[in-house]
Amino acid sequence: MTHIHGGNVYQYKEAADFSANINFHGMPQSVKEAAHAAIDQSIHYPEPDSHALKSVLANRESVPESAIICGNGAAELMFALAMAKRPKKAVLAQPCFFEYEQALTAVGCTLVHVPLKKEDGFQVGMAFVEQIPEDADLVILGNPNNPTGQCVPRPVLEQVLATCHRIGSMLMMDESFFDFLIPEDQERTLECTRIAGEDPSVFVLKSFTKMYAMPGLRFGYAICADTELLEKMRSGMQPWNVSLPAQAAARAAASELAFAKETAEQVARNRRWMVKELREAGVTVYDSVTNYLLLEGPEDLQERCLEKGYLIRDCSNFRTLCKGYYRICIRSQAENEALLAVLQGIWNDLNA
Repeated sequence: MTHIHGGNVYQYKEAADFSANINFHGMPQSVKEAAHAAIDQSIHYPEPDSHALKSVLANRESVPESAIICGNGAAELMFALAMAKRPKKAVLAQPCFFEYEQALTAVGCTLVHVPLKKEDGFQVGMAFVEQIPEDADLVILGNPNNPTGQCVPRPVLEQVLATCHRIGSMLMMDESFFDFLIPEDQERTLECTRIAGEDPSVFVLKSFTKMYAMPGLRFGYAICADTELLEKMRSGMQPWNVSLPAQAAARAAASELAFAKETAEQVARNRRWMVKELREAGVTVYDSVTNYLLLEGPEDLQERCLEKGYLIRDCSNFRTLCKGYYRICIRSQAENEALLAVLQGIWNDLNA
């Protein structure tokens, strides 16, 4: 399986990037200023274990500081978890973020792939719970999931938690895109961050990369009450894994709650409009609660869009998906209208 991500603006320099799920508002000013100021301080090593940052995050998430571990993006923490826990059997809902599988394969873990069905809109349902083996020691879900944009319904997630408790498995929940949910969507699921600080069987991944538009700075963190596991993860990670500018930027981002709320509301409005217009144009597009959409199109759709100056994400390298599946980011209304016009033109040509 080819390991390719969106956001390769270096290869496609002239294209408008709809392939990466980054906040279209860009980085908040306070975050930029904090990162800039930290450049002058970067003649020093970063603070070991990001202590000041962990204190800010603990206050933001209402969890003990001891339950937080910081990383060079959420992906580093996924690899650190795999190395520290070394699970023998893990369950993945597919399609999902490739790094889960990559990290687990690196430690020799047996993977149980549970395909999400197209006819169910790629929604995680009770069928997923029924396929968790009794000997699984790790269950992984994205909430919302990448690339499908779907959250796990609260009743399903509660049953997943109950099953994990019964069989002695850990639930790793990736909530990297949770900040994009508006309240009505949050109510339909369960934010595991709220229980991870007390329940040692729950491990939650978080990321500032998407909402605060800082993928180049790299910052993610995890929350888990199993402090012994977190210490084992730290022992296998390099020292100073979070740079001084990234620490400073993340401290500033942690207080940008109004920015996140406003973004989530605007993304929801823009997404609803985009879904409606795409469906009216004859495009098969799946429901989403976050800042990206999964859609179907001709096998050369990415190439056709590039010819018009737009980069979209080819999802054929996600397990269980194939050529013809694509992901687009939700951006500003003007940007969305421009991409829509390109897609409408392509569909008109196909139907001519």
